[in-house]
Amino acid sequence: MKIKMLLPNRYKVIGWCLTLPSFVIIMLYMYIDFSFPFLNYSSGKKDNLFNGETLFNLSTNNFTDEIFGVLLITGLLLVAFSREKHEDERILKLRLESLLWAVLINSILVMLAIVLIYGSMFLQVMVYNMCTTLIIFIARFNYLMYRENKKLNKEGAI
Repeated sequence: MKIKMLLPNRYKVIGWCLTLPSFVIIMLYMYIDFSFPFLNYSSGKKDNLFNGETLFNLSTNNFTDEIFGVLLITGLLLVAFSREKHEDERILKLRLESLLWAVLINSILVMLAIVLIYGSMFLQVMVYNMCTTLIIFIARFNYLMYRENKKLNKEGAI
């Protein structure tokens, strides 16, 4: 069975190359306020609508979090939706089960966050939540693949 929606296997490597450094930089940005100075933007204007303490402050910004957030999500999507080297119905079933499991677990975590977390901490949890479904899916799918391969190797060795 050929699934047209999956990317070729080589995109998985590209995805990991985007995901790992982006994840590290995002964590550094969130916890020690790391940013790249060359990603600073300053319009120099002082009299526009988007200046000062308004909702949209476009007069100065550092785009480190935006750029690496997009790279992180792109990398996770490439990892999650790239074919395995030998894609078959068994792997497709594991992929579907992992995706359903990830959505269910993520939904439960969001419901718990809504009930238990308040204020600015809730916003931080929702920022983490942007990638949680993909991370849970990738972890679950790779765990199931590891378990299946281990089981097949054990049966083949007998």
